[in-house]
Order: sequence, then structure tokens, then C-alpha cells
Amino acid sequence: MKALRRLTFVQFFGYLALVLGVLIELYALFNGLGTRGSGDDMFGGAVVLGLAVAFIHSEHLPFTLGMIGLSTLGFAYFTFIHTHAWLWTLVIAIAVAAFLIYFFGIRSDIRKNQSEWFHF
Repeated sequence: MKALRRLTFVQFFGYLALVLGVLIELYALFNGLGTRGSGDDMFGGAVVLGLAVAFIHSEHLPFTLGMIGLSTLGFAYFTFIHTHAWLWTLVIAIAVAAFLIYFFGIRSDIRKNQSEWFHF
């Protein structure tokens, strides 16, 4: 029988933030798509997902990159709704993704786990 891994309070808060962030972003998509109110709601969901990335700090890279991707898309949607400019949307999306990857140490996690990867 596989032993259950106990969550710390910080990890529990991170998973709670993940669920709330996804729910807020889904609400923003289905409640007035393309309106400024929807963009503002999406911004709130993106911030909460950014907190989830910080508090969960998962060892599974695809899971962490998925959370960063959802948060980045939320910030990009907010930017596009308020500016209607693809250039600024792309610039903000790249900047937010780079900030989240750098600030939360994803690069160091990849380097640390690289020795466990399959080599040809």
C-alpha cells in the first residue's frame, strides 16, 4: 500500500489557491467574454494562480509549467482586453512567464533534476 504524503499548511494553501484561481478564470471566461469586467476577473484569477505556483512548488515540471501557463494566459487576456494590442499582449505574456519561471526557481529545479533524466 502506498503511503499517503501529508500536506503542509503552505502546500494546502497552494492547492486551495490553484482551485480558486482556476474557478475565477473559468468564471471570467463564461461571464461576459471580451468585456472589461471579464478581463478584471481574469487578472484576479491569474494573480491567485501565481500564488499557487509560489506555495505549491511542485517537483513535477509539467504541472508547474501548466500552472504558470494558465497564469500567463490570464495576464495576457487582461492586457488584450484593456489595450486591444497584440504586441503588448505578447510582451506582457513573455515577461510574466519569465518572471514566474525565474522568481520561483523553476530553472534551478530543472538543473537539480537533470541528472535523473534519461540519457542516450
